[in-house]
Amino acid sequence: MQAWPKHGVHLARMLVGCVCALLAAAAAAAEAISVKPVRLSDHVWYVQGQSGPASAANQGFISNAGFVVTQDGVVVIDALGTPALGRALLAAIRSVSDAPIRRVIVTHYHSDHFYGLSAFKSAGAEIWAHKKAREYLEGGVAPARLAQRRRELAPWMDQHTQLLPPDRWLDGDTSFVIGGLHFDLIYVGPAHAPDDLAVMVREDAALFSGDIVFSGRVPFVGDADSRRWLAAMEARR
Repeated sequence: MQAWPKHGVHLARMLVGCVCALLAAAAAAAEAISVKPVRLSDHVWYVQGQSGPASAANQGFISNAGFVVTQDGVVVIDALGTPALGRALLAAIRSVSDAPIRRVIVTHYHSDHFYGLSAFKSAGAEIWAHKKAREYLEGGVAPARLAQRRRELAPWMDQHTQLLPPDRWLDGDTSFVIGGLHFDLIYVGPAHAPDDLAVMVREDAALFSGDIVFSGRVPFVGDADSRRWLAAMEARR
């Protein structure tokens, strides 16, 4: 076997070093993602994603999420679209409150809303979602979408990113009370997605509509029921 010239070995080492440096910089950027919490009412905050499809340029930050700070902990609505964004959302919550994260409500299992769940699961939160998401998670679409996102959103998603099912499957409308606040989970699907949930915080008159309402962008209609979607919006006016 012919040996490489010394200058070739040095060049190869330099290239390896450059690649390693780029990967390290990308990983650092992933950890440096920040989202800005905006106060909506006494107890309710939200973060706003960018318009446009998910890409490496926007790091998958294309959806909104919210959280509600109660006297007995925090309720989170959606977890954003990558584990890095989930950690950034958790950091945003921690800039407002150090109360325990009690629960995450997933309005629907589309990729820009739930890949950040791992951060909240690690923080001890319980995940709730509607049972209509089960078919998606247990079928072939979810793994295919995960593989696509791993390719398109690297390094913010990688082989460690997993599909996390909820701890509790909901069937129809559900209400609960945490820290003196009343939460109504309203099943409005199938509309944008089969498992659409809206979340009302009664005391603050705040409604998290999931992706039932779009503003400033073209809605995704890949698995939508447009007739029932329109009916759902009309019924909740």
